[in-house]
Amino acid sequence: MRIIVNDTSCLVDLRKAGLLHATLLLPYSFQIALPLVHSELTDFTRAEIEDMTKRGLHVIDLPAEGVARALTFRSAYPALSFNDCLSMALAESQPGSILLTGDQGLRNRASTIGIEVHGVLWVSDQLETGGHITFADLHAGLLKLDNDPLVFVPRTELANRLARLAKLLGI
Repeated sequence: MRIIVNDTSCLVDLRKAGLLHATLLLPYSFQIALPLVHSELTDFTRAEIEDMTKRGLHVIDLPAEGVARALTFRSAYPALSFNDCLSMALAESQPGSILLTGDQGLRNRASTIGIEVHGVLWVSDQLETGGHITFADLHAGLLKLDNDPLVFVPRTELANRLARLAKLLGI
């Protein structure tokens, strides 16, 4: 099973859209670095985090070499936060894993070192083709993202997905 390493940006956006539970049903092993849970998922309740872990989100405490690699990334890429670097180090340590992030700087840096990177819209495609959610629920979730000024996704791509789903739903 392929591993998806989560940066918090996508988890937050998927939660806003009401798509997080369906996302965790996808056939991937979902991971997040432990420090991100405590420092960046502060709007999530303890119950929500426990629910995500019960649904398959693995919280990973990076070993010393992983933290050292994150520190190396931090020195090389000062525009990235240390938490971004932890996510990148976790993804790099597991060949073939996918880094799930909406952070453009992190996406660019991870891609340059050979890490496959995707975001929320890729997840929506996986949900659409995987049958883990109805088209109506996916459309409603993407509409929430479209109406949220704090969500940064490619608007043209989002509009195309909304239009395709609307056509499938006959609306």
